Amino acid sequence: MIRRPVLLLLVSTLVLLVAAAIPLIVPARAGAAETVPAPGAVDASGPGPLSHGGSAPSTGVGAVAQPDGQAVPEPAQPPTAGDEPLAVTDREVLHKVKQAGLWEMPVGMWASERAVDPRVREVGGKIAAEHQELDGIVNKAAARLGVELPTEPTPEQQGWLREIDAARGAAFDERAVFLLRQAHGNVLPVLTQVRVATRNAVIREFTTEAMAFVERHIGYLESTGLVRYDELPDTAALTNPDWRSNALTFVLFALVAAVFTILLILAGRALAGIVRALTAARRGRTTRPRATAGGHYARSGT
Repeated sequence: MIRRPVLLLLVSTLVLLVAAAIPLIVPARAGAAETVPAPGAVDASGPGPLSHGGSAPSTGVGAVAQPDGQAVPEPAQPPTAGDEPLAVTDREVLHKVKQAGLWEMPVGMWASERAVDPRVREVGGKIAAEHQELDGIVNKAAARLGVELPTEPTPEQQGWLREIDAARGAAFDERAVFLLRQAHGNVLPVLTQVRVATRNAVIREFTTEAMAFVERHIGYLESTGLVRYDELPDTAALTNPDWRSNALTFVLFALVAAVFTILLILAGRALAGIVRALTAARRGRTTRPRATAGGHYARSGT
């Protein structure tokens, strides 16, 4: 009766220790940056992936002859994109900007053709044209870094497309402007956070340029007078530095808490079983009847 509860208690304690170690391991792994190898040889003599003209510095290898005949080594050249670490968030920001263009470009084109308000038509045309330019920029940066980009919007963005496409008249103008403004407001904090934290020069340049596009588009959309600011998402949630892992962390700790509670209940029952078994054994010893007295003492009582 005692061995089984003891075994259950030991197993429960072991599982508790493993469950308690999970929260300590997961944050350490989530905070580590992913480093990717160089995608291949890069021609350093050409302009950078996001530059707009200009010439690149000399890339000659070896020593430079001086007037006195002595040779000194050339100064070290800046590292190529593949030599710099690429974090998971760097990849994610490229994906987000690419997917933004995949749904915002068609919405801008629809607005330029179908909107009732002339200002909305003008804004739609600008957004469609500038997103096409931004799409070329993100494609170029991703190619330089060897990052594969998505080819279609997210399921949520596809739902926005269907919703806007189904609207008519003034309802079309209002829904297109609001959803575009909401999406631009969501991506801007992401760009800002990656810009200040990234260690990759290409990502720094890309996010700086992308932020200029997004801020300009926000201004375009707000100039229509159709943005319902009270319905926009809470900025506190958007600027949370743990925006990537909040949902996963919550689910993980909820599961750990549930397992911990269950194991505590099992351990309590096992301990209660041990106590009951020990109590029953002690009672059995104390209530056992004594043997009947015999011999001299039994005869003396007659």
